[in-house]
Order: sequence, then structure tokens, then C-alpha cells
Amino acid sequence: MPVRVFLSVGDISAGNYVYEIFREGFENFELVGITSEKLESIGVRSVAKVSELSVVGIAEVLPRLLEIRRIYRRALRELERCDVLLACDAPGFNLRLVRDARRVGVRKVVYFISPQVWAWKPGRAETIARFADHLVVILPFEVDIYKRFESEGFRVHYVGHPLVDMVKPSVGREKFLNLVGSEEEPVNLMPGSRWGEVRRHTPILREVVNMLRNRVESFVLPTFEEFRGFLEDSFRGFPVRVLTDRELSSPAYNSMFYSKLSLIASGTSSLEASLALNPHLVFYRVSALTYLLAKLLVKVRHVSLPNLILGEEVVPELINRPPSELARIALKLLESESKRELMRERFMELRHRLGGEGVIQRLRSLFKELLELT
Repeated sequence: MPVRVFLSVGDISAGNYVYEIFREGFENFELVGITSEKLESIGVRSVAKVSELSVVGIAEVLPRLLEIRRIYRRALRELERCDVLLACDAPGFNLRLVRDARRVGVRKVVYFISPQVWAWKPGRAETIARFADHLVVILPFEVDIYKRFESEGFRVHYVGHPLVDMVKPSVGREKFLNLVGSEEEPVNLMPGSRWGEVRRHTPILREVVNMLRNRVESFVLPTFEEFRGFLEDSFRGFPVRVLTDRELSSPAYNSMFYSKLSLIASGTSSLEASLALNPHLVFYRVSALTYLLAKLLVKVRHVSLPNLILGEEVVPELINRPPSELARIALKLLESESKRELMRERFMELRHRLGGEGVIQRLRSLFKELLELT
């Protein structure tokens, strides 16, 4: 009988990584779990959707607690019939699932993508080491964090970051600029991948566009189709071209490769832009409560992954800052080719630190080995 694996994927980025790794070579495994449309397209049977768990911020998650609890009970019932749990990121949900997995008879637990224990809640590292058999990390400095927990019952693995292979354009520069309707490289706007982020950040970006429109010919905004109507209405009358996969595949990656500068809501997109050698700044807006608690609890100097990996602020970080400051920093970068070139040079170093080409295949081979029961 095939090994039955429960995939617990808690956000869109993790789901994309799992899709790339598992889309070939896992025909001998039966896959079920918390999924995205991509994961379902390669045969993963869905118990719940990633979008149902994808919430950021302490204040933001409170209204969703009952729904998340229902999903958890559904996942646990399915887990009772599985041999292996592969928990991907989402520590608020997955650390509890990892603890309960042994109780319901799961024979092996693999954790993929460490929680940000280097930023806050360092005790989560010990929890993973106690209840998981293997941890696969995707950031180089995380290996040292977990090495002290290694034993016969727990191993940590690092073969690189999957985005090194994934971040690629799907069209050429000329075709992209024709699609955008501009002769010059546009400024790329990325308000986030969740509805809450899009609603919070769109008014901010609208003000920024208004401040820059006399100096910038065009803007592009890659997003998901479900956000198109809201964003097109929000930017009506402004030189902003909203793109989804209805126009071309990988609209975000193309926009990163062929834009002069990006304004990016903090998250995985900052790392993706760096791998595309795209100069950018990072911004974010959260509730006053979430911001206050984060200031008290977070233990790192930087919020952007490129800055964390490189150990310095290469990418400007503007958290809960007014649109006027975003516009001011954006304009400084747009007017200085030397500043943008320096960022690109540091991003080349980042690619090297994240493992170089071939990470997806290395992860594919590793997971085939780790998910077997023998």
C-alpha cells in the first residue's frame, strides 16, 4: 500500500513550494491535506483550503478562531488515517497538529519551513525538535539554531531555498512592456496576497501613486484575479495597470524582472524581488495593537528576509509609515541608478547564500527519502 501523507500547508507561499516539489515523482504516495488549487491539480485531496487559514496579525486572527478550530478538528480526523504528517510553516496551527500527530497514531512527522524562531517565540524550536523526526529549513542561518537539538530522533536538513529556482519571468521584456502599455520600465506595486493586506494597503499605494504620477510614466500591479475588480476600481483614473494570470502566467515575477522599482508589502515577495535582482522597498500596515505587541515581542532588527540574511538594511523598511515617506524613499531610489545597482549587487550575493540553482530537485530527492517509512 502507498504511504499516506497528510500535507498541512498554512499559507500561499508554502503551498507554492510544495506544489513545485511534489508535482512529479511522488506517484507512490497518497497525498491529502490542507491545499491550494495548485496542490489539488497534482492530485492532493483537499480537507480544507489554505485561504481559510491565511491570516496575519494577532488582532486580525481573533474573529477567525472558531472557523480555524473547525478546520483543525477536520484535519485531525483525517490525520488518524495517515502514516506521515508533513507540516509546512503556519506554526499557530501546525505546532499543535505536530503534537497531536503521535497521539492519533502517525508514524513519522516532518516539518518543512521553520517558524521564525529567530524573531520571536524561540521555544517553538524546542517543540519541533521534540515532536518531529525531521526539519527541513530554507534559510541558511536556521541550521545553527537547530543543530543543538539534533539527536538520533531529530535531524535538521538544508539544501537551499526553492525560490532560487522558482523566480523566473514567463515572457520577454518587450512583450511585458507592450502589455503594460509603456515604453519605459514601470514602478511595480504589490499590496499583498491576502484580502486583509490588499484592503489595508491599497489606499496607501493610491496616495503614493498620486504623489509620484508626475515623475513616473506608468505603474503595474500584479495580483490575483479575485482582487482585480477591487483594485481596478481603487486605481481608476491613475496610470496603474492591474495584471493577473488572465493576461500572462506569473504576473508578479514578470513585474519584478521588468520594473525599475517595486513597493512591496512585507513578506515572501521581498525575497522574490531580490532573487529577480529588482530594487525595492518594503512597507506594511497593521493595527495599532498588532504593531505595539510586535515591537515588544520581536527580537530582530529587520523584518525583510533579504536584510535578515545579509545582516544589514539593504532594502528600506517602512512599517506603519505614512504614504508621503514611502513616496520620498521611492523617489530617491528612482533618481539614483547607483543606489539601485548597489542593491542588485547585494542581491547577487543573496542568491549564492540561498543555494544556487537546482534547489527544487534537491528538495524533491530529500522528501522522497524522508517520507518513506523504512
